[in-house]
Amino acid sequence: MKRLYLLAVMVLSGLVLSAAEYKELWIVGTAVPGGVQKLEKVSSVDFKYAGSLNEGELRVMTTKKVGKNTRFLVPLLPDANIVNHGLEWQESTDAGSAAWQVVVAEDRYRFHVYTDRKKLQGEIFQPWGELFIGGGATASGWKEGKMQLMRQDINNPCIWTWEGELKRHEGVEEPASFKFQGQDRWYPKALHPYAPDTDILKDTRLRTGGTDTKWTLSSDGIYRITIDVFNETVKAEKIKAQ
Repeated sequence: MKRLYLLAVMVLSGLVLSAAEYKELWIVGTAVPGGVQKLEKVSSVDFKYAGSLNEGELRVMTTKKVGKNTRFLVPLLPDANIVNHGLEWQESTDAGSAAWQVVVAEDRYRFHVYTDRKKLQGEIFQPWGELFIGGGATASGWKEGKMQLMRQDINNPCIWTWEGELKRHEGVEEPASFKFQGQDRWYPKALHPYAPDTDILKDTRLRTGGTDTKWTLSSDGIYRITIDVFNETVKAEKIKAQ
């Protein structure tokens, strides 16, 4: 029994290490401006690229330059397009293994490499037409059709700002929480923090869709919030205390 227990612990530990072992990921190839670029590590299991890509192909690898320890994250399907809803990949040490395809040059490519589920998901990002804030910490509460519209930057359609009061409203469900929505209702487009109850002043990361986590307040006040929906960042500052 003890031997089986130790074996189970070793297997589980191996799975955890496998999901979190990537310290860096890089992309190289004819589709990559400059030939090589580093992916942004936004969580322990999530690497992101947001920017221009050329027509061509790219490989995702664990080092900046190919060496004896380099591993490649190779799509399971042949001719896999970088634009997809989530394609599986596997590791390879073969530098000539299959690459990810980019069929058209665009300035707003965005893809995520998820190392825990071994999937790559990508898109050509289109700027949103609306962005709203709503929730228990806002004056409008959790009511659809009553959320507060953010202001779109005239020079960059991916940048949105909002300025107003955020405060804890007792008697309301999740009184200090709030979210950002791509429409004046809860579905389909939404932005979330990576962890539940994230203090809006302490984390600049956000993710599109996924688990319904929410932002929260450490104190009441007048806030100015700026969101970049393409780069998936949020910057908040309290400009007046309550």
